[in-house]
Amino acid sequence: MQEVNTMPIEAEPTIENEQKSSALKILEQAKLLSINSPTDYDGAAAFTKQVKSLSKRIKDYWEPLKKSARASWQSLVDREKELLTPLEQAETEVKKKMAAYQKKVQEEERAARLLAEKLAREEAERLLQQAAEAADQGNQIESEILLAQAEVVENVQPAVQVQRPTATGVSTRTLYRAKILDESKVPVAVAGVTIRPVDLSAINKLAQASKGKLQIPGIEIYEEQSVAVRA
Repeated sequence: MQEVNTMPIEAEPTIENEQKSSALKILEQAKLLSINSPTDYDGAAAFTKQVKSLSKRIKDYWEPLKKSARASWQSLVDREKELLTPLEQAETEVKKKMAAYQKKVQEEERAARLLAEKLAREEAERLLQQAAEAADQGNQIESEILLAQAEVVENVQPAVQVQRPTATGVSTRTLYRAKILDESKVPVAVAGVTIRPVDLSAINKLAQASKGKLQIPGIEIYEEQSVAVRA
């Protein structure tokens, strides 16, 4: 990164003091000025021209100083941005990978839960079949026991053991986003909100408010994970 001279031009204290003194004197003169005749009126006009003339000289003096200060400030902003940009890109890259891993774990947990529920249903059906067979054979007590077991299996929520990622200072939340599939099918308004011309920002807000349950013709609502990390 090439170093550049970013030192702003400094104002001369003597000139600044002279300008301040002149401005304060003019203010006092303005307070004492009175207009009671055409001559006074002409004098006030001439005085105002002097005020504007001094104002212009002051502005002309300070303009290059302000320009120099702005250039110096912008140079510092640009140098800071040059240093921060790769860090911001690195943070975004890692957060994407963290969010992808979160999604992968959630999908594994969902798949494990569905499998556990399927196995539980199959076990309940097996017990019900055995209960029916026991009843057919006249074993009423055994049949009732099997029916009770089947009811327990059917009503108990299967335990799913999936290790979720945890890290201090990290939080995640689910965002609901919209994707246009067929713009011609998108209606003019949804839930009282005008979305035509197609306004993805407005649709995203509606999707988030409905937690993904929003249904709009021509629009697909999908989930994505947002990761926040506290320093």
